[in-house]
Amino acid sequence: MSDANPYFEDIQAVNAEVEAWYTGASQAGALDQLMAHFSPQFCMILPDGGTLDWPMLREIFARHGGQRPNFKIRITDTTIIARYAGGAVVTYKESQWDGGHAANVRRSTAVLEIDAHGRVQWRHLQETFCAE
Repeated sequence: MSDANPYFEDIQAVNAEVEAWYTGASQAGALDQLMAHFSPQFCMILPDGGTLDWPMLREIFARHGGQRPNFKIRITDTTIIARYAGGAVVTYKESQWDGGHAANVRRSTAVLEIDAHGRVQWRHLQETFCAE
C-alpha cells in the first residue's frame, strides 16, 4: 500500500468489516455500520458480469452473515487511478480464503466519493477474477 489516505483506509476498513461479518465476529449493528460505507446509489459489476445495487448487496450480506467462520480477506496493490475534488478511482487486489490457500483472487476498481467531513462512500465497484 502507498501513502496513507482516506480511500485506502476505507478499503481496508470495509474489507475488515466484511470479513468479520462473514465469520460471525461482528458486534450488534454491524450490518448497518457496514452498509453505511456504501452510497444509496451504489452499483457493482460482479466478476461474472452480473450487477447488483445497494439493496441487493445488503440482502447478500444479511443472508450470509456468520456462515464462513474461516473466511479471510487480504487487500494489496492499492493504487489511485484518479483523484478529484469529490472522490477517487482506486484499484486493488483482493485475495480471499476459507481455510488453506487463496480461494479466489480479484482485481477491483472502486469509485469512492468523499464528503466535506472526510467520510468516504463507495459509489461503484467492479471486480474481475484473476490468477494469483
